[in-house]
Amino acid sequence: MSDRTFDLIVIGATGFTGKRAVDYLTKNAPKNIHWGIAARNPDKLSKVAEVAGITNDRCFIVDTTVKDQVEEVVKQARIIITTVGPFSLYGEEVIAACARLGTHYLDITGEVGFIKQMKEKYGTLAEESGALIIPFSGFDSVPAEMAAYILSQRFVAAKTLDIEAHYTISGGFNGGTIATMLNKFETGEYKKMRDPRLLMDENRQQLHPPKNGNFLGYNGKISRWSVPFIMSGINSKVVYKTAEWMAEHRQPYARSIAYSEHMNLGKWYNPLPFLVISLFLITLQLLGPKKWFRAVIRKLAPDPGEGPSEHQIEHGFFRMIAFAEDHQGKTASVKISYPGDPGNKSTIFFLCESALLLASKKVTKKGFLTPISAFEHDLVDHLNEQGLTVESSEN
Repeated sequence: MSDRTFDLIVIGATGFTGKRAVDYLTKNAPKNIHWGIAARNPDKLSKVAEVAGITNDRCFIVDTTVKDQVEEVVKQARIIITTVGPFSLYGEEVIAACARLGTHYLDITGEVGFIKQMKEKYGTLAEESGALIIPFSGFDSVPAEMAAYILSQRFVAAKTLDIEAHYTISGGFNGGTIATMLNKFETGEYKKMRDPRLLMDENRQQLHPPKNGNFLGYNGKISRWSVPFIMSGINSKVVYKTAEWMAEHRQPYARSIAYSEHMNLGKWYNPLPFLVISLFLITLQLLGPKKWFRAVIRKLAPDPGEGPSEHQIEHGFFRMIAFAEDHQGKTASVKISYPGDPGNKSTIFFLCESALLLASKKVTKKGFLTPISAFEHDLVDHLNEQGLTVESSEN
């Protein structure tokens, strides 16, 4: 790709998340990285470019559903990052173009079933062209992958490994995230999510059911009220896919693994957040497939392109503590945290820094990979150097 004009192009630069990616790269991209921005609306794109100080020759008009427009942008870049979701509606042409033209790709999707379909359609093409396709490069699912990867290295030849991740988060949802969630119900993808092996290709990596995967109540281990984390269905599939890849490359996590995620909701004397969130999760599970319920959510939720206030984003955070235990009772834990709303500030941090790491490397891998299988420990080290807090311990 030595003839490519741009190291990196951001598609979706005028959206709520895309504008934050542009701002992040403006402040943090090394001077030797030549990057550009792309979006569908020329007026909005001009405004974003003006604020960021980006010249016209670095701006591209592209409708991500139009093949020729997408290819015209993709062929000019070594790396494409896209924030245009729901990806099952607006992402296929971008993935297809990258796979055909040998352009590396990162996104922030949590649409596991969609990525499974994309790999089946374009995986061979990406292998042949040398394109490295890395979905799930946001808050879905980098922290989960990192925790499982770091913990797995604390055990040698484990027969079983049980990993529980507990999140404490503060922030808000943006309209794009909610639109993606509702689209999963509309397309029926939520049914596919019941299969823990959804992203996996073979049976080389064994899985077993998490001990407390659906726990709701007071968790004495962490002294907090706890519910299943809403992203667990996504992140567990990505963790399992990475474990399969590691096993194929002789770096197995364990003969059999189990991974689950939980959200911490307060101390014993304040069960109200637990009751509210539990009711919300139960209602979503029961009524999400109903068209009328989704219509109500759309009226109440922010529209795509809208999201939390700047104050919410900057003063939010996520903290995760993950525990692992093997078949002999040996345990280890890891803490991962980052300041800022997880669905917005953290996601942009993970996406942009992963892209900058990729831009700095001589790429030897290709095809559809998860963030950890693409970068392995380089990703842990890089994110740690750029401000992610990672603390591990062995008990």
